[in-house]
Amino acid sequence: MALAACSNQRSSENVFSVAKTVIQQRRAQPVTPDPQVVQAVVTDALSNTTGPLALYALEDRKAVAVLRPIARNGDYQTWASYGSSARLSATTLNGVLVSTRGLGNDLMSSRVEPLLEVVSRREDGVATIQQRYLDGENQIVNLKSDCKITRGETETLGGSVSGVRMTAECWQADRSVVNSYLVDANGTVVQSRHWAGPTMGYSSIQRLR
Repeated sequence: MALAACSNQRSSENVFSVAKTVIQQRRAQPVTPDPQVVQAVVTDALSNTTGPLALYALEDRKAVAVLRPIARNGDYQTWASYGSSARLSATTLNGVLVSTRGLGNDLMSSRVEPLLEVVSRREDGVATIQQRYLDGENQIVNLKSDCKITRGETETLGGSVSGVRMTAECWQADRSVVNSYLVDANGTVVQSRHWAGPTMGYSSIQRLR
């Protein structure tokens, strides 16, 4: 993914340079990251750190990064790219993306608490969420989504973490999207695929540790 530049601390070469990618994507098609390179960065991060890590992907931009936590404000966790000093960040609430900074056409803020209340209980339900994002003119757009949440089957992630797959069908004025969350027995979202606005598309986050 070209988000926060997935890079190895022992290498002078960024695997995916986000700063360049965000600018250049207006002129060229994004390139799919090499899975072997991504796995190498994941392995390096797991071997050389002890704290939480997450794998973050922006699907439309074909961007991937290993994230490390850099700040916390209550239940909100802010992450930056492992092995990079770039001023790029993503903030999550219980494993779901709520804002970004420095990625271009950022998701400025979100109100997803009503959805997470249902999802974390692993129950069927409905919820309305709000998102504020920057459009192509650098203007903030407010977007409301009405979501129907459905409980699915139990799944195992990476052979060790199990959870219930929760799906949220969300309707807006001119489109519908489908979000997905894997929720463990404690109500923690260990994997999410969440639509972050028309300029950013789907954002996937998976806890590695």
